Amino acid sequence: TSLQIPFRRQRRRKNVNDCSQLEQLNFTIMKNAKQAPDFLCIGFLCHDQIDTGHTLGGTASYASLAAMQMGKKTAILTSVGNDFKFFDMLEKKGIIIKNKKAQKTTVFKNNYKNNIREQFLFARANDLRPMDLPKKWSRTSIVLFSPIADEVNFSFLDLFPQSLKGATMQGWLRKWDKKGKVYPKKMNWKKLKNIDIVFLSKEDIEGKKPYLKKIINQVKIVALTRGKKGATIYYKNKKRDFPAYPAEEIDPTGCGDIFATAFLIKYDKTKNIKLAAAFANAAASLAVEKTGAKVPALKKINKRFKKYQKKFSTLI
Repeated sequence: TSLQIPFRRQRRRKNVNDCSQLEQLNFTIMKNAKQAPDFLCIGFLCHDQIDTGHTLGGTASYASLAAMQMGKKTAILTSVGNDFKFFDMLEKKGIIIKNKKAQKTTVFKNNYKNNIREQFLFARANDLRPMDLPKKWSRTSIVLFSPIADEVNFSFLDLFPQSLKGATMQGWLRKWDKKGKVYPKKMNWKKLKNIDIVFLSKEDIEGKKPYLKKIINQVKIVALTRGKKGATIYYKNKKRDFPAYPAEEIDPTGCGDIFATAFLIKYDKTKNIKLAAAFANAAASLAVEKTGAKVPALKKINKRFKKYQKKFSTLI
């Protein structure tokens, strides 16, 4: 008699082409999470709702695109749903995305009445926690905490002992009611003590000047962007103004995020605040002249940077 070997149905190995877009993204993450990126954003990618549909939004979106243009291997830790519309665009740019899957992608809408903005949060993805971070990503050179809906837990700040740590503040200063209307939120400023550089816009602190003083007391460097007036840098109890480079403003959306990215990258390389501010202003001045995903090329930024240094030579 012959030996009877039980038949076992072989499980077909899952092919990446059989997967949903979100599952394909996770295949890419598994392959790339073994190395630390040069530049890491932590915060929601989101949809900004407009009359014609949705556009890409969130600090992490603009900052990651800018970092890639500036030659950095870039990654994002975020939370979005299957409804997120911009995976392909970000993936084609070479950005690595670690996603904490959510039922829905975060959605914001801005309404303007008499030049006053009313902001609404219509959907929100999942909170981000330290356990969501790939272990080796804590070795990144630069990390930008970029909350937009209070999604980034402050315990993240202890995970990057050797990194240059920057933060955009807007998401930590927001709360919302049952209808989604966004309001200012109080904050424990001592939680900022482990951040190296905080980036604020004039809108973030409008009518809240005591906020600025409290932040300056906790953080080594504070950069306040002031639109057409440029930026003010606070460092070691000193205040320094850096004018904007003259530009024809078409759309300022995302320019503050591009400023923050450029500042961090140049400061990480040079440890020179003046050069970092000049480089950041150069990048932002190019971005304001375009619409959409308007991240300027590094070659153009460097050219504008040289012009900025020449025009404002007494400041640099």
